Amino acid sequence: MLAAFAGHPSEITMLQTKLGRYNILGELGRGAMGTVYRALDPMIEREVAIKTLHADLPPEVIAEVRERFLREAKAAGRLNHTNIVTIFDVGEQDGVAYMAMEILEGKPLDQILRESTRLPIASVADIIAQIADALDCAQQLGIVHRDVKPANIVVSSSGHAKLTDFGVAFVASSTMTQTGSMIGSPRYMSPEQVLGLAIDPRADIFSLGVLLYEMVSGRAPFMRPEDSTIFPLINRIATELHQPVTQLDPTIPAAFDVILGKAMAKKPEDRYQRAGSMASDLRNLRGLLSSGAHNASDALVDAERTVTLAAGNPSAFEKTAVLPAAENTVVTPPPAAENKLGDLLQDLDKFALNFDAEEQARLAAEEAARRKKAEELQRWDEARKNERKEFERKQAALEGDAGTARGPGPAGSPVPAGAADSGTRRGALDLLRQKTRSSEDEAAIKKAGIDAAIDKSMRLALQYLAEVARELNAVKPDCGRPYDHLYLGRLPAVRLTNAFADLRSRRINDKDHGNHLILRFRVQPVTPATKTVLGADVARFHEYLKSRNIAFEVRDEVMNDFGQPTRGTFTVSAPLPCEVQIQADYDKASIDIELTDVRRPGRVRCRIAPEELGDLVDDLARYVLGVDDDFDKVLKRA
Repeated sequence: MLAAFAGHPSEITMLQTKLGRYNILGELGRGAMGTVYRALDPMIEREVAIKTLHADLPPEVIAEVRERFLREAKAAGRLNHTNIVTIFDVGEQDGVAYMAMEILEGKPLDQILRESTRLPIASVADIIAQIADALDCAQQLGIVHRDVKPANIVVSSSGHAKLTDFGVAFVASSTMTQTGSMIGSPRYMSPEQVLGLAIDPRADIFSLGVLLYEMVSGRAPFMRPEDSTIFPLINRIATELHQPVTQLDPTIPAAFDVILGKAMAKKPEDRYQRAGSMASDLRNLRGLLSSGAHNASDALVDAERTVTLAAGNPSAFEKTAVLPAAENTVVTPPPAAENKLGDLLQDLDKFALNFDAEEQARLAAEEAARRKKAEELQRWDEARKNERKEFERKQAALEGDAGTARGPGPAGSPVPAGAADSGTRRGALDLLRQKTRSSEDEAAIKKAGIDAAIDKSMRLALQYLAEVARELNAVKPDCGRPYDHLYLGRLPAVRLTNAFADLRSRRINDKDHGNHLILRFRVQPVTPATKTVLGADVARFHEYLKSRNIAFEVRDEVMNDFGQPTRGTFTVSAPLPCEVQIQADYDKASIDIELTDVRRPGRVRCRIAPEELGDLVDDLARYVLGVDDDFDKVLKRA
């Protein structure tokens, strides 16, 4: 902490232990404008994140930064939603402004997309639907986020998404001057934002549509590699229609074209009028097509009409209005639209039916590619050995010639070619250089062999766990051992369901290597679990269940004078999430295994050698199923 504040002596004494009523525990992150700390609120014994502003910011920026800081506190502080970061408190001490907020567990979405640019379609729809719910809550209070982008979304390991950073938000009741300013990230801006026009919450819906497009297709809709300035991007956002995602990738369900056409309409009145409607469509793709045929066809027609208007008359965007819906209007879809919707439904069915077959084909292709890589590596190794043999043969011949030159004799004895030019023989130097190159080649060959072995172990582990997951989903077995839960205590009898295994890759020397293996499953109590929870754990357990979409009942709830629950009896019969993560560390030639809520509450980690994975993966599966406790020895060893 002292090193972190070496340039701010006035802050060292204050922030070492306390800020306001909060006890500082450590630093979470630091930026140019401020620092975020992990702290404890002693009044309710809750850990929070404390966001502060540096006390010595330059005078020319301090006013704007403080304004953004207070705007974030006011905007997010008014919002109470499971998908929006919670602001608990805001204050100032000795010239340092601070904000207390919840600690978010997970990764920013931009980091997740860098690690895996194409997430599963179901995960994409779920994440975007959650953020749409958050924006719908903000819309009800007249708040426009204005900077919806992956960096401002945090996703937990269980898939729960939260929207953060309301620092540039527009609040309808605010007196701050904002109209006419192009604020936000240009890549995700709406047409009215890039043109500097008045905005409303429908601008955030457009930005969310851009993010959805990028996540399902793997590319941004309006950016091009040849762009050298921001102006071509602005022009495309304002005037050009995005290319349908099904043209980029026919395997994407066609329903996404309908949703994106509605979310990314150039004119605000042609978009979803509420973000909640977009969330509903994302959660009900099939229902969107089957029960709202005219809405689907209208979305495509409106998108085409909008781009025509924009190309011929850019000033058409200078006015925005919320148009009232026509009363008693019956829309009959044309036959062409009905045929198109039938095709869309068939595409969706085909996508679902062929998923397993395509997954098997992908695994077979990866295995064939792995074998091909192994053969290439073997041929390369043999070629290097032949080169070394040839070098040693030539070196032996050179040493024989050098021995003739070094032997005693009269003037005019043989001298190696080139020695006369330099005046010194170079045989020893060349030999050392060749040995150095040979050592480097051997090290590279050894490293490539180790990487290939780790990759093979990870892919074999995926195949085995994927088979375990399929059988588990088919049988739904009862676990042979109890599962302990942080809030519910010991669950003596549970049933295993909803298993899923996936492997993410990492590029090493232009080759894909299995890097991150995930096994997710759920445990369902055979009989409903009932637990009485006290104090702050009541609110924590409530939030835990809501964030993971776990159905529950609560009764006998007792509130204190501040309206906060202090006692409640929870009954849970829905499945509870569990997770196993197997991470390959190619740099250290090791494998990390992390279990979350698997037979014991919380996270447990261990590290093993790559060659151990083949034997231990079965022990791990047996541990999950509760057949035996052999894997527990590995956890205790760690």
